[in-house]
Formats: sequence, C-alpha cells, structure tokens
Amino acid sequence: MRIFIIFFSLAFLVGCGNSNTLDKKQDNLSTISVTDIQGNEIHLSKAAERIVCLFDPSVDVIYMLQAQDKLIGIPAETYFDSELYDYYKHIDTRILKKELATPGSNELANLESIIQLNPDLVIAQQLPESIVKTLQGMNIPVYIAAAARYEDLMKEMKDISLLTGKKDRGEQLISYAENKIKDLQKRTATQEGSKHKSVYFTWANGKVFSTAGRNSMMNDCLDLAGVENACPFDIDKPNINPETLIEWNPDMIVMWNDSPDLFYNKKELGGITAIKERKIHNLMPMFYYNPHTFKSLCAAVAINQWAYDNDEKDNTEEIKEILSVLYGKEASDKLIKYL
Repeated sequence: MRIFIIFFSLAFLVGCGNSNTLDKKQDNLSTISVTDIQGNEIHLSKAAERIVCLFDPSVDVIYMLQAQDKLIGIPAETYFDSELYDYYKHIDTRILKKELATPGSNELANLESIIQLNPDLVIAQQLPESIVKTLQGMNIPVYIAAAARYEDLMKEMKDISLLTGKKDRGEQLISYAENKIKDLQKRTATQEGSKHKSVYFTWANGKVFSTAGRNSMMNDCLDLAGVENACPFDIDKPNINPETLIEWNPDMIVMWNDSPDLFYNKKELGGITAIKERKIHNLMPMFYYNPHTFKSLCAAVAINQWAYDNDEKDNTEEIKEILSVLYGKEASDKLIKYL
C-alpha cells in the first residue's frame, strides 16, 4: 500500500511539473494577449508585422501609432473616398500610388484576397462570422473594433498599440487625450452662470434631419465640448421631422461637411434660435474631425469655441497642435497645410 501511495505521489508531482511546463510554453507562445469588443481573445507570440485593416478608424489608429509600415491591406474606400485619399496620400506614398491591397471593407471583405496577403492580424468592424471563423481556423487572428463610444477609442488605442508593438506610443497618445479632456472640462467649468448651449448635430449628404442620439460617439464629442445634445433619444442615429427640430429649438447647429444653406433656405425653420442667430457651423474637412478617432478632440475644441467664444477667434492653431501630437510632426506638417 505504501509503495502505491509513493508511486501515486510521484506521478502527481510529475504531472504537475508537466502541466507547469506546458503552461510556461503557452505563456511563451502568447506574449501579447488582448480581448476585443466582442469578447474574442487575440493571442500573438510577437507584434504583428503584416496587418490587413478593413476599418477606417483603426487605419487611423495605426498611422497615429506610427505603425503604418505594418499595413499590407486597407479598406477599399480609401482610394475612392476623397475624404480619405486626399489626406492619406500625403503621408503614405503607397496610398498615393494605390499600391496597398484593398481586399474589401468589413462585411464586403473578400476572404480569398485576405488569405493571399498572408496577414498575421486582421482588424475589422463587421466581418461576417463565417469569415472570422475561417481566418481563425487558419491561425490568422481577427480583432473586431467598434469606435462607437469614447471608451472604445481608449481601449482600442491600447489594444492595437500592444498588437503592433507600439505600447509606449499608445500610452503617450492616451495620456495626451486624457489631459486634453481635462483641459476642455476646465474651459466648460469657467462658463459660470450660463447653462450649457444646446447643439443639434446633423450628418452629411443633405441629411439635415438625421442626427446623433445620446448613445453615440458624436454625443460623447458634444459632451467633451461642454455642450448639450439637443437630441434626447437614447439611440445612435435617429431621424426626426421638422416639427421636432422646431420644438427642440437648439442654440447652435453643427453640420458634417454640408452647406448651412440647407437650413437657411427652409423658411419653416426660420424661427429656430440657431438659424435666426446664424449659429450654424461646419466640421470640414471631415478628415480632421472624425469623431470615431482621437480627432474627436479637434471636433470638441472647435465646437467648444463656436459655442462659448467669439466667432472670430481662430482655433486653427490648437487643432494643428492636436494633429501634430496625434500623427507626429513629420506627418502632421504634410496634413495641416490643407487645414
């Protein structure tokens, strides 16, 4: 009996040793681990070197991290959307010459084209589950991003910085963003004795009655700017009617790359405070103000200034400073000349 106990004890210890050895090997194989917005675990043995990124805000993250040399595939719209191509082409000659592969975009991704690029990481927003499972089955990790709320931006900047081996740069950008937010909060706090201005936001392409609800990235941007979203609905992009906008009666209207005449020419809206007082402003060019990236800081600075400062005050220098930090001086110098 004693011999059996000794044998069992030795076997248990050996088993534990083997288990520990396996655990250590697994740890060594997965030196980088993150979990995306959908709960998918991504494990890399080393920083990704060949990245297919099919989600434009995440492409921007990669450029901000100065990891663009790792990009081998980008969203198809990068080449035909002037709001993307006309700016990226100045900071990446591969985009200027249209040399980077474009294996689709999110749900329109071409699985065969992605596989042919032999990536070690794919980043997307809405890939079909079948494509995700196929890539994972081929040991190609897939990271799903959202960029839907401000906490997403912080998390995804941190995650992608780890996946690309740019942890220090990611921490620098996150720290800068956090400090800029504190600065904006101080500015709002100085508006003593006056309630926050109400702002109606409208999307581009003439959709003046398509706005941003409280559960949206643009709402977070308005919060950063120290203004109140005129839309009270807890959804992302509600559509309203003229009567609703008249009832809301916002102090200011912020447009996404459209002409204010779309409002000024509607006589039925003439009684709205923002229209009467000609308080309609435009976030354009859109590239500098994308609310689904850290450039939401630029949008927040602009909206804050429009709401609370003299209209003649120029916020260009502050926006240039933000872009300089986000992209680095060399890239930002090429970008801000078009601001």
